[in-house]
Amino acid sequence: MKIAVAGGRDEADFLIGLLLMGKHRLTAINGDRKYCEHLAADYEDVSVIYGDPGKDYVMEDAGVRGADIVIALTDRDADNLEICQMAKRLFGVKKTVCTVRNPKNVEIFEVLGVDRAISATYMLAHYIEQASVVEELVKVMPMDNQKVLMNEIKVRADYEAVGKQVMELSLPHNTIISCIIRDLDVLVPNGQTRIMAGDRLVVMTVPQNQQDMLRGIMGDEHETECRKK
Repeated sequence: MKIAVAGGRDEADFLIGLLLMGKHRLTAINGDRKYCEHLAADYEDVSVIYGDPGKDYVMEDAGVRGADIVIALTDRDADNLEICQMAKRLFGVKKTVCTVRNPKNVEIFEVLGVDRAISATYMLAHYIEQASVVEELVKVMPMDNQKVLMNEIKVRADYEAVGKQVMELSLPHNTIISCIIRDLDVLVPNGQTRIMAGDRLVVMTVPQNQQDMLRGIMGDEHETECRKK
């Protein structure tokens, strides 16, 4: 399929890596020049376009006309809605997907024509609501025929990740901390978010990177203990 990923940083990196495994034709559109340089260096099979994906001429230059899917991952819900609506109205894109920071926007955006609006908070709340056991150290939920694993990790005080910012963690490729549950709050982290003891991390990764992900968060000793259980 022909897929365009508009905006985003870590989540765009993660998604692009997964989509390349499916041999899709990918275009990344991003307004951060340095991040575009990073994407171009890491993914030689991806067409990387520097520019604001909310501008129609940038989307035109990116060749999204007639694409199968446009995925909007910017930090602003309104921008993601605009990108998705423009993709369908002006460029005949078949399906649109976007992330939303405000879970209340999920249903609103879908009424306004976005095919799939995704809220990490909304998904997490639904997942926890349905879980039969929430006190386990690590829970793994296979997704998409086990191509992606979702883990919930309760951070102990002696874990490697405690006190570190997300960007300082030694996490493998195709791994992203999608949510942090801290007391009664649900946080969508960025690179500067600091991990604290007692946090619950919702981490997405691919099966082959599962042990390296656990090692990067727990440390070698605890990862070995976890594997033996």
